Amino acid sequence: MQILLIRHGHSAGNPFEEPDYPAEGYLSGDGEKQAEALKQALTHEHIGLVWTSKLGRALRTAAVALDHREIPVRHFGFLNEWMPNPDSRRVGATEWERMNADAGSLEAEETWKTPLGEGTLEFLARLGPPFLHELANLGVHAKHGGFVIDEDALELSLAVVAHGGTLSALLGFLLKIPPFPVGVFNFELTAVARIHFKKQGTVYYPQLVIPAPHLR
Repeated sequence: MQILLIRHGHSAGNPFEEPDYPAEGYLSGDGEKQAEALKQALTHEHIGLVWTSKLGRALRTAAVALDHREIPVRHFGFLNEWMPNPDSRRVGATEWERMNADAGSLEAEETWKTPLGEGTLEFLARLGPPFLHELANLGVHAKHGGFVIDEDALELSLAVVAHGGTLSALLGFLLKIPPFPVGVFNFELTAVARIHFKKQGTVYYPQLVIPAPHLR
């Protein structure tokens, strides 16, 4: 059992649109090249299922990098990036910049919730429970501080294509790192984090695998 967390390529266009798959036009020229390079890097990687956010840059990255292999792809709104305050669409660019500057001047402990939009805990509440629910539908059940995995799911390899903030929050959630307003993982564009599940007794615990580049 493994999960690959994959960030999208360099984006273009409206970042909040949820287009139809394969969402052409939501990566820049550099982003398309990044997705093609990702396709080559994952050529020999066993992947049985792909989950993406519904935002264009994630859909397009998955389409370029993975869909050529006819892997089943599902799209979930809970994997969408951090959501800004809906009222921000009415304040204008200058006021939005001021709000960002005000939030940026605060200490981290003061930013659990700001006028900008979703706070850390709201984001996790939107992301974590539905992610666990969908895993359970695959036979991977969150129990006993880890996961109890059905026999037919032991060889599952799931790729999740989403956004830097989403993947940072999700990785911390799976590894049971306490939430904090500042993310502790930084995903570069088309970066891949690999999570394996190690068995201890009857329970499997997720572990972040850190590869050795010189052994590739």
